[in-house]
Amino acid sequence: MIKRGLEAFSPIQVAGLRLSMAGAFLLPWFLKYSVFKPYHKPFINEHLHPDQHSKVLVVQPKDYFFLFVSGVIGNAIPAYLFAMAGQRIPSGLSGILNAFTPMFTLLLGIWFFKDKLTKNGIWGVVAGLVGAFFLFGPSLFKGGFKIDPIGACLPLMAALMYGYNINIIKHKLSHLPSMVKTAYPFVFIAVIYIFIIWKSDIASVWVNKPEIVWSSFKYLLILGFVGSAVSMVLFNYLILHTSALVASTNTFVIPVTAVMWGLMDQEVLSWNIFIGLGFLLGAVYLIMRKE
Repeated sequence: MIKRGLEAFSPIQVAGLRLSMAGAFLLPWFLKYSVFKPYHKPFINEHLHPDQHSKVLVVQPKDYFFLFVSGVIGNAIPAYLFAMAGQRIPSGLSGILNAFTPMFTLLLGIWFFKDKLTKNGIWGVVAGLVGAFFLFGPSLFKGGFKIDPIGACLPLMAALMYGYNINIIKHKLSHLPSMVKTAYPFVFIAVIYIFIIWKSDIASVWVNKPEIVWSSFKYLLILGFVGSAVSMVLFNYLILHTSALVASTNTFVIPVTAVMWGLMDQEVLSWNIFIGLGFLLGAVYLIMRKE
């Protein structure tokens, strides 16, 4: 979807259109918790009826900072990085590199949030490093499948930000309803990106590339509504009815789906990429597996 969007739009416009449409879709939930139902009655004392408790804000003033940070490092910058990567490396490889997110989540949680490193976590990091060697090793030797190093670093930086964002949600925003943690960051970033794409003279794209602009816009519309907004709503619904561990198994699906799309689009993916993918999926399994 990103690749098709880049046929007409610049990377900043691709990211902006994608997140602006996602923010528009999630706006009703933002309004629900900020305008229509900003207060709730916490059940603090089991001997009192809930109506006897005073109402409190769902989103406290201190939460806005972390919700904004979550939007920036969990949506705004990664969306731009993946759009930039779409100009330099196959989309299948971008999806594979996104599988580093659980490993970064684990390591950043240990370094910055005092999480504990388990034995499975150690083996997961080792498997991830082996996967990285298979992904990038052959490109260091003459005749190997060449990977643009800058292009590969962009999704890795995005995965690093995803990992930090997951820790922020876990340690700083866990008390908020799931849809608050989804809608608020998207709406905050949508407002910023609407201004950015307006300043990028996006209207000229419809004048200069009329033969492909609507096709590219269609793909970004699907990406924004389905790939960003709807997927996050479903993700939070899954967490509500199962667990965060079950929901996080989407990490297995993303790289496989990306590779399938890449192969259907005649992208060149060499043998070492598939071996690296196997080790990465093994790393994800070990990191997520309980002792």
